[in-house]
Amino acid sequence: PVTPYSQYIEWLEQQDRQAASGYWSKVLEGYEEQSRLPQAKIQGKTEYQAKRLDFDLGADLTAGIQRVAKRYQVTINTLMQTVWGLLLQKYNGTDDVVFGSVVSGRPADIPNVEHIIGLFINTIPVRIRSQVDSLFSDVMKQTQEQSIASHAYDTYPLYEIQGLSELKQDLINHILIFENYPVEEQLEQLGNGDESSFSITGAESVEQTNYDFNLVVLPGNTIHMSFGYNALAFERESVEQIRGHLVQLLEQVTAKPDIRVHELDMVTVQERKQIVEVWGNTAAVYPSKQTIHGLFEMQTAQTPEQTALFFEGEQLTYRELNARANRLARTLRSQGVTKDRLVGLMTERSVDMIVGIFGILKAGGAYVPIDPTYPEERIRYMLDDSGAKLLLTQ
Repeated sequence: PVTPYSQYIEWLEQQDRQAASGYWSKVLEGYEEQSRLPQAKIQGKTEYQAKRLDFDLGADLTAGIQRVAKRYQVTINTLMQTVWGLLLQKYNGTDDVVFGSVVSGRPADIPNVEHIIGLFINTIPVRIRSQVDSLFSDVMKQTQEQSIASHAYDTYPLYEIQGLSELKQDLINHILIFENYPVEEQLEQLGNGDESSFSITGAESVEQTNYDFNLVVLPGNTIHMSFGYNALAFERESVEQIRGHLVQLLEQVTAKPDIRVHELDMVTVQERKQIVEVWGNTAAVYPSKQTIHGLFEMQTAQTPEQTALFFEGEQLTYRELNARANRLARTLRSQGVTKDRLVGLMTERSVDMIVGIFGILKAGGAYVPIDPTYPEERIRYMLDDSGAKLLLTQ
Protein backbone atom coordinates (compact mmCIF):
# COMPACT_ATOMS: atom_id res chain seq x y z
CA PRO A 1 0.00 0.00 0.00
CA VAL A 2 1.16 3.52 -0.82
CA THR A 3 0.47 6.77 1.02
CA PRO A 4 -2.28 8.56 -0.95
CA TYR A 5 -1.62 11.96 -2.53
CA SER A 6 -4.77 13.23 -0.83
CA GLN A 7 -2.82 13.44 2.45
CA TYR A 8 -0.63 16.08 0.83
CA ILE A 9 -3.70 18.02 -0.34
CA GLU A 10 -5.13 17.90 3.19
CA TRP A 11 -1.80 19.12 4.57
CA LEU A 12 -1.76 22.02 2.11
CA GLU A 13 -5.24 23.11 3.16
CA GLN A 14 -4.05 23.36 6.77
CA GLN A 15 -1.19 25.75 5.99
CA ASP A 16 -1.33 29.43 6.95
CA ARG A 17 -1.67 31.14 3.56
CA GLN A 18 -1.71 34.58 5.16
CA ALA A 19 1.64 33.96 6.84
CA ALA A 20 3.10 32.69 3.54
CA SER A 21 1.80 35.72 1.68
CA GLY A 22 3.29 38.03 4.30
CA TYR A 23 6.65 36.28 4.15
CA TRP A 24 7.01 36.46 0.35
CA SER A 25 5.77 40.05 0.28
CA LYS A 26 8.58 40.98 2.64
CA VAL A 27 11.17 39.01 0.63
CA LEU A 28 10.23 40.84 -2.59
CA GLU A 29 9.64 44.25 -1.07
CA GLY A 30 11.24 47.02 -3.13
CA TYR A 31 12.30 44.77 -6.01
CA GLU A 32 11.24 46.46 -9.26
CA GLU A 33 13.63 45.49 -12.10
CA GLN A 34 13.87 42.10 -13.80
CA SER A 35 17.24 40.32 -13.76
CA ARG A 36 18.23 39.50 -17.33
CA LEU A 37 20.84 37.33 -18.98
CA PRO A 38 22.87 38.33 -22.04
CA GLN A 39 20.79 37.04 -24.92
CA ALA A 40 19.89 37.64 -28.55
CA LYS A 41 17.20 40.26 -29.05
CA ILE A 42 14.61 38.16 -30.80
CA GLN A 43 11.17 39.67 -30.46
CA GLY A 44 7.81 37.98 -30.82
CA LYS A 45 9.06 34.40 -30.51
CA THR A 46 6.25 31.90 -29.97
CA GLU A 47 8.14 28.61 -30.36
CA TYR A 48 10.67 26.75 -28.24
CA GLN A 49 13.74 25.13 -29.77
CA ALA A 50 15.33 23.19 -26.91
CA LYS A 51 19.13 22.96 -26.78
CA ARG A 52 21.60 21.94 -24.06
CA LEU A 53 25.13 22.79 -23.10
CA ASP A 54 26.62 20.18 -20.73
CA PHE A 55 29.93 20.47 -18.90
CA ASP A 56 31.78 19.25 -15.81
CA LEU A 57 33.51 21.51 -13.30
CA GLY A 58 36.32 18.99 -12.80
CA ALA A 59 37.55 17.25 -9.66
CA ASP A 60 39.74 20.11 -8.40
CA LEU A 61 37.09 22.84 -8.66
CA THR A 62 34.44 20.49 -7.25
CA ALA A 63 36.69 19.72 -4.26
CA GLY A 64 37.20 23.47 -3.74
CA ILE A 65 33.45 24.09 -3.78
CA GLN A 66 32.86 21.28 -1.27
CA ARG A 67 35.66 22.59 0.96
CA VAL A 68 34.26 26.15 1.07
CA ALA A 69 30.69 24.93 1.65
CA LYS A 70 31.85 22.78 4.57
CA ARG A 71 33.99 25.58 6.02
CA TYR A 72 31.09 28.04 6.12
CA GLN A 73 28.45 25.40 6.94
CA VAL A 74 26.32 26.03 3.89
CA THR A 75 25.01 23.67 1.24
CA ILE A 76 26.59 23.39 -2.20
CA ASN A 77 23.24 24.58 -3.54
CA THR A 78 23.55 27.77 -1.48
CA LEU A 79 27.08 28.39 -2.78
CA MET A 80 25.98 27.89 -6.39
CA GLN A 81 22.96 30.17 -5.92
CA THR A 82 25.14 32.89 -4.45
CA VAL A 83 27.70 32.76 -7.26
CA TRP A 84 24.93 32.74 -9.86
CA GLY A 85 23.27 35.72 -8.18
CA LEU A 86 26.52 37.72 -8.15
CA LEU A 87 27.06 36.92 -11.84
CA LEU A 88 23.56 38.22 -12.55
CA GLN A 89 24.40 41.38 -10.62
CA LYS A 90 27.40 41.98 -12.87
CA TYR A 91 25.33 41.34 -15.99
CA ASN A 92 22.65 43.81 -14.87
CA GLY A 93 24.87 46.43 -13.23
CA THR A 94 23.00 46.18 -9.93
CA ASP A 95 23.42 44.84 -6.41
CA ASP A 96 19.97 43.24 -6.22
CA VAL A 97 18.73 40.33 -8.37
CA VAL A 98 16.03 37.65 -8.33
CA PHE A 99 15.89 34.29 -10.11
CA GLY A 100 13.86 31.12 -9.69
CA SER A 101 14.86 28.01 -7.76
CA VAL A 102 13.11 24.66 -7.94
CA VAL A 103 12.32 22.99 -4.59
CA SER A 104 11.21 19.40 -3.98
CA GLY A 105 8.14 20.49 -2.02
CA ARG A 106 7.83 17.24 -0.03
CA PRO A 107 7.10 18.30 3.58
CA ALA A 108 8.69 16.10 6.25
CA ASP A 109 5.55 16.59 8.37
CA ILE A 110 3.71 13.97 6.29
CA PRO A 111 4.65 10.37 7.20
CA ASN A 112 6.18 8.41 4.30
CA VAL A 113 5.98 11.48 2.04
CA GLU A 114 8.86 10.11 -0.02
CA HIS A 115 6.61 7.23 -1.14
CA ILE A 116 3.71 9.39 -2.34
CA ILE A 117 3.29 9.47 -6.11
CA GLY A 118 2.37 12.92 -7.40
CA LEU A 119 3.59 16.42 -8.21
CA PHE A 120 5.26 18.28 -5.36
CA ILE A 121 7.95 20.47 -6.94
CA ASN A 122 7.53 24.22 -6.90
CA THR A 123 9.51 27.22 -8.09
CA ILE A 124 10.27 29.98 -5.61
CA PRO A 125 12.20 33.25 -6.02
CA VAL A 126 15.72 33.61 -4.65
CA ARG A 127 16.84 37.18 -3.98
CA ILE A 128 20.57 37.92 -3.81
CA ARG A 129 21.58 41.34 -2.45
CA SER A 130 25.04 42.73 -1.82
CA GLN A 131 26.97 45.94 -1.31
CA VAL A 132 30.22 47.14 -2.86
CA ASP A 133 32.27 46.16 0.20
CA SER A 134 30.36 42.92 0.93
CA LEU A 135 32.39 39.75 1.33
CA PHE A 136 31.35 36.75 -0.76
CA SER A 137 31.26 34.60 2.38
CA ASP A 138 28.82 37.02 4.04
CA VAL A 139 26.50 37.10 1.02
CA MET A 140 26.61 33.30 0.98
CA LYS A 141 25.59 33.13 4.66
CA GLN A 142 22.68 35.51 3.95
CA THR A 143 21.56 33.25 1.12
CA GLN A 144 21.64 30.25 3.45
CA GLU A 145 19.56 32.10 6.05
CA GLN A 146 17.04 33.03 3.39
CA SER A 147 16.86 29.42 2.24
CA ILE A 148 16.19 28.17 5.78
CA ALA A 149 13.54 30.83 6.40
CA SER A 150 11.74 30.20 3.10
CA HIS A 151 11.60 26.43 3.65
CA ALA A 152 8.39 26.79 5.67
CA TYR A 153 6.74 28.52 2.69
CA ASP A 154 8.17 26.44 -0.19
CA THR A 155 4.75 25.13 -1.18
CA TYR A 156 3.14 28.55 -1.68
CA PRO A 157 2.20 28.68 -5.39
CA LEU A 158 4.49 30.65 -7.67
CA TYR A 159 1.59 32.48 -9.32
CA GLU A 160 0.57 33.77 -5.88
CA ILE A 161 4.15 34.85 -5.11
CA GLN A 162 4.44 36.67 -8.45
CA GLY A 163 1.18 38.45 -7.76
CA LEU A 164 2.73 39.97 -4.63
CA SER A 165 5.59 41.58 -6.58
CA GLU A 166 5.76 44.76 -8.64
CA LEU A 167 6.81 42.73 -11.72
CA LYS A 168 4.00 40.14 -11.52
CA GLN A 169 4.66 37.38 -14.11
CA ASP A 170 7.92 39.06 -15.18
CA LEU A 171 9.48 38.46 -11.76
CA ILE A 172 11.37 35.35 -12.93
CA ASN A 173 12.71 34.65 -16.42
CA HIS A 174 15.02 31.69 -15.70
CA ILE A 175 15.51 29.03 -13.02
CA LEU A 176 18.27 27.17 -11.20
CA ILE A 177 17.69 23.48 -10.43
CA PHE A 178 19.86 21.56 -7.96
CA GLU A 179 19.35 17.86 -8.72
CA ASN A 180 20.23 16.02 -5.52
CA TYR A 181 18.56 12.82 -6.72
CA PRO A 182 20.28 11.20 -9.73
CA VAL A 183 17.20 9.90 -11.58
CA GLU A 184 18.98 8.64 -14.69
CA GLU A 185 21.60 6.74 -12.64
CA GLN A 186 18.86 5.07 -10.61
CA LEU A 187 17.04 4.02 -13.77
CA GLU A 188 20.17 2.44 -15.19
CA GLN A 189 20.67 0.40 -11.98
CA LEU A 190 17.11 -0.98 -11.90
CA GLY A 191 17.82 -3.90 -14.19
CA ASN A 192 21.30 -4.73 -13.00
CA GLY A 193 20.43 -6.94 -10.02
CA ASP A 194 21.20 -10.68 -9.90
CA GLU A 195 17.53 -11.60 -10.08
CA SER A 196 16.84 -9.48 -13.13
CA SER A 197 16.26 -11.15 -16.46
CA PHE A 198 17.17 -8.01 -18.32
CA SER A 199 19.60 -5.09 -18.12
CA ILE A 200 19.13 -1.42 -18.95
CA THR A 201 22.01 -0.15 -21.08
CA GLY A 202 20.88 3.46 -21.38
CA ALA A 203 18.31 5.77 -19.86
CA GLU A 204 17.44 9.36 -20.69
CA SER A 205 14.78 11.77 -19.50
CA VAL A 206 13.59 14.78 -21.47
CA GLU A 207 12.43 17.87 -19.64
CA GLN A 208 11.40 21.30 -20.82
CA THR A 209 10.15 24.28 -18.87
CA ASN A 210 8.46 27.48 -20.00
CA TYR A 211 11.64 29.42 -19.22
CA ASP A 212 14.12 30.25 -21.95
CA PHE A 213 17.07 29.39 -19.69
CA ASN A 214 17.44 26.61 -17.11
CA LEU A 215 20.58 26.04 -15.07
CA VAL A 216 20.83 22.46 -13.74
CA VAL A 217 23.44 21.41 -11.15
CA LEU A 218 24.12 17.72 -10.50
CA PRO A 219 26.48 17.11 -7.54
CA GLY A 220 29.01 14.29 -7.43
CA ASN A 221 32.75 13.65 -7.37
CA THR A 222 32.80 16.20 -10.16
CA ILE A 223 29.85 18.57 -10.36
CA HIS A 224 28.03 18.25 -13.67
CA MET A 225 26.15 21.24 -15.01
CA SER A 226 23.69 21.65 -17.81
CA PHE A 227 22.35 24.81 -19.44
CA GLY A 228 19.00 24.05 -21.04
CA TYR A 229 17.94 26.95 -23.24
CA ASN A 230 15.64 28.10 -25.99
CA ALA A 231 17.79 28.49 -29.11
CA LEU A 232 15.29 31.03 -30.44
CA ALA A 233 16.11 33.32 -27.51
CA PHE A 234 19.77 32.52 -26.79
CA GLU A 235 22.64 32.16 -29.21
CA ARG A 236 25.03 29.27 -28.57
CA GLU A 237 27.96 31.67 -28.31
CA SER A 238 26.31 33.71 -25.54
CA VAL A 239 25.45 30.53 -23.59
CA GLU A 240 29.06 29.39 -23.80
CA GLN A 241 30.13 32.83 -22.64
CA ILE A 242 27.86 32.53 -19.59
CA ARG A 243 29.49 29.18 -18.81
CA GLY A 244 32.96 30.78 -18.92
CA HIS A 245 31.90 33.63 -16.65
CA LEU A 246 30.29 31.27 -14.13
CA VAL A 247 33.37 29.02 -13.94
CA GLN A 248 35.58 32.11 -13.62
CA LEU A 249 33.65 33.31 -10.55
CA LEU A 250 33.57 29.82 -9.01
CA GLU A 251 37.35 29.58 -9.27
CA GLN A 252 37.78 32.96 -7.57
CA VAL A 253 35.44 32.33 -4.64
CA THR A 254 36.88 28.87 -3.95
CA ALA A 255 40.41 30.29 -3.95
CA LYS A 256 39.41 33.23 -1.74
CA PRO A 257 35.98 32.93 -0.07
CA ASP A 258 36.44 36.29 1.70
CA ILE A 259 36.92 38.15 -1.56
CA ARG A 260 34.91 41.36 -1.82
CA VAL A 261 32.06 41.33 -4.31
CA HIS A 262 33.43 44.28 -6.28
CA GLU A 263 36.76 42.43 -6.71
CA LEU A 264 35.14 39.52 -8.54
CA ASP A 265 36.11 39.59 -12.21
CA MET A 266 34.01 37.58 -14.65
CA VAL A 267 36.25 38.25 -17.67
CA THR A 268 38.00 35.04 -18.69
CA VAL A 269 41.62 34.76 -19.82
CA GLN A 270 40.51 34.26 -23.43
CA GLU A 271 38.22 37.30 -23.32
CA ARG A 272 40.93 39.47 -21.77
CA LYS A 273 43.32 38.42 -24.52
CA GLN A 274 40.69 39.28 -27.14
CA ILE A 275 40.09 42.71 -25.60
CA VAL A 276 43.74 43.63 -25.11
CA GLU A 277 45.49 42.02 -28.05
CA VAL A 278 42.80 42.10 -30.75
CA TRP A 279 40.29 44.86 -30.05
CA GLY A 280 42.92 46.93 -28.24
CA ASN A 281 45.37 46.80 -31.12
CA THR A 282 44.60 50.33 -32.30
CA ALA A 283 48.14 51.58 -32.92
CA ALA A 284 48.34 54.03 -35.82
CA VAL A 285 50.82 56.55 -37.16
CA TYR A 286 49.81 60.16 -36.47
CA PRO A 287 51.50 63.55 -35.85
CA SER A 288 52.30 62.97 -32.17
CA LYS A 289 53.41 66.59 -31.58
CA GLN A 290 50.09 68.01 -32.79
CA THR A 291 47.08 68.68 -30.52
CA ILE A 292 43.66 67.09 -31.03
CA HIS A 293 42.04 70.38 -32.04
CA GLY A 294 45.09 71.14 -34.21
CA LEU A 295 44.55 67.88 -36.11
CA PHE A 296 40.87 68.78 -36.44
CA GLU A 297 41.72 72.18 -37.94
CA MET A 298 44.13 70.53 -40.40
CA GLN A 299 41.35 68.19 -41.54
CA THR A 300 38.97 71.15 -41.83
CA ALA A 301 41.40 72.89 -44.16
CA GLN A 302 41.66 69.76 -46.35
CA THR A 303 37.95 68.78 -46.52
CA PRO A 304 35.84 71.74 -45.32
CA GLU A 305 32.60 70.50 -46.94
CA GLN A 306 32.98 66.86 -45.90
CA THR A 307 30.47 65.78 -43.27
CA ALA A 308 32.24 65.62 -39.90
CA LEU A 309 29.41 64.79 -37.51
CA PHE A 310 26.15 62.84 -37.61
CA PHE A 311 23.66 62.71 -34.74
CA GLU A 312 19.97 61.72 -34.87
CA GLY A 313 19.31 63.29 -38.27
CA GLU A 314 21.48 66.36 -37.66
CA GLN A 315 24.84 66.73 -39.39
CA LEU A 316 27.65 69.28 -39.56
CA THR A 317 30.47 69.67 -42.06
CA TYR A 318 34.03 70.23 -40.87
CA ARG A 319 33.67 73.91 -41.70
CA GLU A 320 30.40 74.26 -39.74
CA LEU A 321 31.69 72.32 -36.75
CA ASN A 322 34.92 74.33 -36.70
CA ALA A 323 32.98 77.62 -36.90
CA ARG A 324 30.74 76.70 -33.97
CA ALA A 325 33.70 75.53 -31.90
CA ASN A 326 35.56 78.79 -32.66
CA ARG A 327 32.56 80.90 -31.54
CA LEU A 328 32.39 78.96 -28.27
CA ALA A 329 36.16 79.30 -27.77
CA ARG A 330 35.93 83.10 -28.14
CA THR A 331 33.07 83.18 -25.62
CA LEU A 332 35.06 81.10 -23.15
CA ARG A 333 38.10 83.34 -23.44
CA SER A 334 35.93 86.39 -22.81
CA GLN A 335 34.81 84.66 -19.59
CA GLY A 336 38.39 84.24 -18.41
CA VAL A 337 39.25 80.75 -19.62
CA THR A 338 42.99 80.56 -20.18
CA LYS A 339 45.56 77.78 -20.58
CA ASP A 340 44.80 74.64 -18.55
CA ARG A 341 41.69 76.19 -16.95
CA LEU A 342 39.10 73.51 -16.14
CA VAL A 343 35.64 73.93 -17.63
CA GLY A 344 32.66 71.84 -16.54
CA LEU A 345 30.79 70.34 -19.50
CA MET A 346 27.33 69.03 -18.65
CA THR A 347 25.53 67.56 -21.65
CA GLU A 348 24.19 64.29 -22.92
CA ARG A 349 25.65 62.62 -26.02
CA SER A 350 24.83 65.17 -28.73
CA VAL A 351 26.19 67.63 -31.30
CA ASP A 352 26.61 70.13 -28.46
CA MET A 353 28.92 67.74 -26.64
CA ILE A 354 31.38 67.64 -29.59
CA VAL A 355 31.15 71.42 -30.08
CA GLY A 356 31.76 71.89 -26.37
CA ILE A 357 34.84 69.63 -26.31
CA PHE A 358 36.49 71.33 -29.30
CA GLY A 359 35.52 74.80 -28.06
CA ILE A 360 37.11 74.22 -24.66
CA LEU A 361 40.29 72.78 -26.20
CA LYS A 362 40.56 75.71 -28.64
CA ALA A 363 40.20 78.15 -25.74
CA GLY A 364 43.17 76.46 -24.08
CA GLY A 365 41.19 74.82 -21.32
CA ALA A 366 40.49 71.24 -20.23
CA TYR A 367 36.95 69.93 -19.86
CA VAL A 368 35.41 68.15 -16.87
CA PRO A 369 32.59 65.85 -18.11
CA ILE A 370 29.56 65.96 -15.81
CA ASP A 371 26.52 63.70 -16.08
CA PRO A 372 23.35 65.86 -16.38
CA THR A 373 21.47 63.34 -14.24
CA TYR A 374 23.65 64.09 -11.20
CA PRO A 375 21.96 65.88 -8.27
CA GLU A 376 22.65 69.63 -8.16
CA GLU A 377 24.59 69.27 -4.89
CA ARG A 378 26.96 66.73 -6.43
CA ILE A 379 27.56 68.94 -9.50
CA ARG A 380 28.36 71.92 -7.28
CA TYR A 381 30.77 69.81 -5.23
CA MET A 382 32.51 68.51 -8.36
CA LEU A 383 32.95 72.04 -9.72
CA ASP A 384 34.28 73.41 -6.44
CA ASP A 385 36.57 70.42 -5.99
CA SER A 386 38.01 70.66 -9.52
CA GLY A 387 38.32 74.44 -9.52
CA ALA A 388 36.36 74.71 -12.77
CA LYS A 389 35.92 78.26 -14.03
CA LEU A 390 32.38 77.88 -15.30
CA LEU A 391 29.78 75.30 -16.24
CA LEU A 392 28.50 74.82 -19.76
CA THR A 393 25.04 73.28 -20.03
CA GLN A 394 23.23 72.15 -23.13
